Amino acid sequence: MWHRSVFIGSVSLFACLSMAASGYCFQQGLGYAEQLVRQGRFAAAEGEYLKILRSSPRSYLAYNDLGFLYMNQKRYPLACRQFAQAAQLAPQLPAIQQNFGMCLFRINRLSDAIQALQKAEDLDPHNLKTRYLLGYSLLFMGHPKEAGEQLEYVHEHKPSDADTLYDLVRIYRSLKENQKAINAFQELVRSHPNSVFVHILMGESYDLQGKDNLAMGEYREAISRAPDMPRLHFDLGFLLWAEGRADKAKIEFTRELKIDPNFAPAFYYLGRIALDQNAYTEAEQLFEQTLAQNRGCIDAYVGLGETYSREGDYPKALLQFDQAVRLDPMASDVHYLLASTYRRLGDNAKSVSEMRAFQRLARNQTLPHVGESRRVRRLTKTCMRLGF
Repeated sequence: MWHRSVFIGSVSLFACLSMAASGYCFQQGLGYAEQLVRQGRFAAAEGEYLKILRSSPRSYLAYNDLGFLYMNQKRYPLACRQFAQAAQLAPQLPAIQQNFGMCLFRINRLSDAIQALQKAEDLDPHNLKTRYLLGYSLLFMGHPKEAGEQLEYVHEHKPSDADTLYDLVRIYRSLKENQKAINAFQELVRSHPNSVFVHILMGESYDLQGKDNLAMGEYREAISRAPDMPRLHFDLGFLLWAEGRADKAKIEFTRELKIDPNFAPAFYYLGRIALDQNAYTEAEQLFEQTLAQNRGCIDAYVGLGETYSREGDYPKALLQFDQAVRLDPMASDVHYLLASTYRRLGDNAKSVSEMRAFQRLARNQTLPHVGESRRVRRLTKTCMRLGF
C-alpha cells in the first residue's frame, strides 16, 4: 500500500556527489536502512534514517521511507509529519502525496487526507490506488455520490476487485440505488464467494433488520477469515453491548483498538461501559481519548457530561453539554440534559428555556426505522463522519 524510495535511481548519483565532502552517501544509507527494516531491526533503521536527514535535511526519499517505517509501527502522527516534509520537498511526486493522504486518513484528518489524495490524482489521474483511496475517504466524509464516481472508475478498470465491489454496495445502499447495490453484491458473490466482504455485508443486512444472532454469526465468520481487519471486532462488540453483554463487548472493543489505535467509537463505547459500571475515572479517560481522536464527537462530550453529573460536578457537566449543543443545536437529548443540569444548578430560567427547546425539537423529529436507529447509535456521523 505504501510507496517507498520513489525514483531513487534517478537521484542517487547526484545525492552521492553532493555529499562527497562529508564522505557519506545517503543512497547507501537508504539501502542500509531498508536492509535493517527487512531484518526487523526497526530502532536501528529509524536511527539510520535520522542520520541521513541530519546530513541531508532535504532528502524527501528519507522522509518518505521514515514515514513508511512509522506507519508500519502504527506511529501515525510521526508518520504523517515525515510524509508532510516529503510532500513539501517533492510536491510533484504523486506517490508521496498518496502516502501522505492515507496517513492523514489514519489519524482522522479526513478533509486534509482528501486534499492530499486529490493532489495525487491531479498528478496521476489513472492511478487506481489513488482513486480508490480518494473514494474511500470521500465515503467516510459522507460524500457517497463523489465516492461512487471514484470507485466506479476503479471498478471499470479492475472489475473483479473485492474491496471496490464491497464499497460500491455500501455506496449504492446509502444512495438508495437498490438495484445497483444488488447487482454489485451479486457480482461480489460470483467473483469472491468465500470473501470476508460477503459475510460483512450479510452481517450488516441482518444488523439493520434487528436480527442480532444472525448478524453476530456473520461477523464472527468474517473475523475468522480476517481477524485483523478493522471494524469487525467493533461491529460484533456493539451488538454484544446492545444486548447487555458488556464484558464480552469490552473484549471486542479492546481488540479493535489493537488493530486501529485511533478508532474513536471503540474508545467511546468502552467509556460507556465504564460509566455504566460506575468506574468514573476510567470513563473520563476513555471519553477524553475519544475526543483526542476526534474533537467533533458529540457523543463523547455528552458522555463526559454524564460522568461529571453522576459525580455531582454539575458546572463541569454543563461545560460538556454546552459544547455538544454548540456542535449540534438540533440534538434534542442534549437540550434535555442541559435543562436538567441548569435545574440542579438553581438556574430555573435557563432550565425552562432548554426544556422548551427539547420539547420543540422532539415534536419535530421523526424517528428512523429500527435498523437506521441502530446504525446511528453505533457509528455516529460526528464520531466517524460516515455517510451511511
